Amino acid sequence: MSPYRLIGKILKVNGDCVAGHRVGEELDLTLYSEEMKTAHKAHRAPNMCSFLHDVLFPYIVALQFGGSFPWERNKNVFKAGCPDNYKVVIEIRRIET
Repeated sequence: MSPYRLIGKILKVNGDCVAGHRVGEELDLTLYSEEMKTAHKAHRAPNMCSFLHDVLFPYIVALQFGGSFPWERNKNVFKAGCPDNYKVVIEIRRIET
């Protein structure tokens, strides 16, 4: 089972975000964990803009199951932006449990 939790933190919001995201907001993006396995449930998408979540999902899956990205300095951190011209910038941090 994946020994990681994924926490997203909103780093920047340029102008008004129609989904209401704000700087400092944190979201649990963990897809699957040992606790979820015993409850026979997978984590549902958090209360976040579905457009942003769609952009992030492939990267969340990679981080959840041990992948990393060569362009990131820290293998446990990934930064991405909203498809609306990076209006919202989020950092996803992988934390070993």
